[in-house]
Amino acid sequence: MKLNLVVGTAVLAAACGGGTATGPQSPMPPAGERVYVANQSSATVSVIDAESGRVVETIDVTQYGFDANSRPHHTAASPDGSRWYVSLIGGGAVLQFDANNRMVGQAPFETPGLLAYDSDGDRLYVGRSMMAVNPPQRIGVVDPDDMEIDELDVFFPRPHALAVDGGSHHVWAASLVENKVAVLNSETEDLALADVAGPSHTLVQFALSPDRTRLVATTQLTGKLLVFDATRTELPLLAEVDVGTQPWHPVFLPDGSRVYMGAKDDDAVVVVDAERWTVLARITAPGIAEPHGSAVTSDGRFVFVSNRNLKGTYSPQRSVADPAEVGTVVKIDTATNEVVQTIEVGTYPAGISIGPARP
Repeated sequence: MKLNLVVGTAVLAAACGGGTATGPQSPMPPAGERVYVANQSSATVSVIDAESGRVVETIDVTQYGFDANSRPHHTAASPDGSRWYVSLIGGGAVLQFDANNRMVGQAPFETPGLLAYDSDGDRLYVGRSMMAVNPPQRIGVVDPDDMEIDELDVFFPRPHALAVDGGSHHVWAASLVENKVAVLNSETEDLALADVAGPSHTLVQFALSPDRTRLVATTQLTGKLLVFDATRTELPLLAEVDVGTQPWHPVFLPDGSRVYMGAKDDDAVVVVDAERWTVLARITAPGIAEPHGSAVTSDGRFVFVSNRNLKGTYSPQRSVADPAEVGTVVKIDTATNEVVQTIEVGTYPAGISIGPARP
């Protein structure tokens, strides 16, 4: 793809767990919504029924020829529930699964990280992992039909944070090293680079408001939620919210009223008012231990947050040699901001997503 460069300014305990490993005989799950959890140190993906909180299946990617160090990192689901995806940092690939949780395709990509699905263009965008010290200065775009992948230059080191708005044909990617955001127009193939003011932030991840007017970004080093005007290519900074130590993946409620994100080193989930841009609540619970990924159900009723638990502060319900072997996903009721379920999954659950299950 040719780009024109324009420089801008600016518990449920183990009894509720599903069987390990899937293959071609995997049964079709019942209708509903599914939470896809990448367990980075287990080489597995946990598939959770959003309504019950039950782990309905655990996919072991070593069954598909990848090794135990493949490091599943992030997931994304197509809007119709027919396909879902997982990035493998160590495996150097993005895998495609069907509604039966069978692997049906893969695209090679060096140290893939975050994923973002463009439902309007029916394309999957891929960033680079934080673990990659000096990856190519490019993001990927995958055609789901044939899993062919193109690489698009962003002209800065270590592209990581990623968001897409198919309606406006915009794709945003941010550098972990520089305070820069690449704004790609997927229709015209123009690329703008927007500067972000302030000290070195290390932009972790984006979330786009449902009305597509605000783009928020979490910052690892400065502990902020930055709020940008998504309607302008230069991304004017509209607000900064202090949210805690190492905020990770943010998510908007479907009505746009609030943003949820984990403050990883605070063992807390932070709730931000998306109109006044102030902190509404800080949620703590035994299952919130180094929160990483976040996703919300389509009705906005529940937010799911994955928790690494690498320090072993959460005590699993099932017997293990080391508590850090068990990560969690907490299910938060957005009406009360209380944790209503703690779901035990694999080791180091990282990125998560929610998609509809096919009946």
